[in-house]
Amino acid sequence: MIFLTIIMVVLAFSLLVIIHEFGHFIAARRNGVKVEEFGIGFPPKIFGYQGKKTLYTINLLPLGGFVRLRGEVGSDKAKDSFASKSTWVKTKILLAGVTMNIALAYGIITLLCATGLPPVYFADAPSFGPITPVKVEQPNLAIFQIAKDSPAEKSELKTGQIIVSIDGIKLSDNEQLREYTKSHKGKTVSLEVREGSETKTYSILLGDNEQTGVLGVAAVSQQMSRYVWWQAPIAALGIMFKLVVMTLGAFGGLIVSLFTKAKVTEGVTGPIGITVIFGEVVKFGWQYVLALIASISLSLGVINAMPIPALDGGRLMLVLLNRRNVHVSHKVENAMHLVGFVALIALMIFVAVSDISRFR
Repeated sequence: MIFLTIIMVVLAFSLLVIIHEFGHFIAARRNGVKVEEFGIGFPPKIFGYQGKKTLYTINLLPLGGFVRLRGEVGSDKAKDSFASKSTWVKTKILLAGVTMNIALAYGIITLLCATGLPPVYFADAPSFGPITPVKVEQPNLAIFQIAKDSPAEKSELKTGQIIVSIDGIKLSDNEQLREYTKSHKGKTVSLEVREGSETKTYSILLGDNEQTGVLGVAAVSQQMSRYVWWQAPIAALGIMFKLVVMTLGAFGGLIVSLFTKAKVTEGVTGPIGITVIFGEVVKFGWQYVLALIASISLSLGVINAMPIPALDGGRLMLVLLNRRNVHVSHKVENAMHLVGFVALIALMIFVAVSDISRFR
């Protein structure tokens, strides 16, 4: 199962990268810039195909991609080079990948707003003035996480199972479940769950260990919300704005935490953590998977737009500085991008180590 999950995550990341790089590719082509290479993954190269104008490659390291433009780095002033184009054209090309990621996220979130928005981003779908959500009748309480050595794990409960009732009482959210089990700790309860079309009943002796929990499960309400069809595009904009603020806050908190505490904040995870989360989320249905993909796509767009060397925002910053007659030599520019790339790889490794420790 974990192998299949890894394959799905790699495919999802690859799709987002292809969409991002295709934005650069099509913007460059439309503005007369030659694309020398369109690469999926980072070298070393596994496979290459030489098209009429562009070399298309698949590379060994899967989580990434790139387009190599003529004159992107250097002083090539040929008519079809990046360096020969105006500041406006360079800006369009550099921000095209970010735009594609944000557009994909917007399309997915709009679809979810119109059909059923799962409680992934917020416990309750937000309202924006007269734009208000309506509940979709699906008051399922699904097991999202099981604590190690807890009564739930010993009883062989599984993530993805739907809690139908406890002692015959139907529950609507995780807080009610926690309150009920806490008030009955040390007692035996009857837990009815649904797995697919099959219903099972477990007799569970609740514990009183604070570390593993009285029952030891975290559950999420699957009661989705949606907006009237004409409200969905507007609501999606509001939700995306909130997510962008959360992403910037999480990234800023990560940087502060790294320099002050030398650790990764709880709200930040990397590819390893996303793989673990993806494996759990896929059990809850396609809406949850799409919500996660939209969140990743939006985060990629936001982070790539930041003025950090080696990212699109960093390259744009140098273009704008040059427009203001603050010239940076090609040698210094290459060094800046190299340092930025190394710093990002180091950050990914640091987050990966944190993920392994957190999700082991």
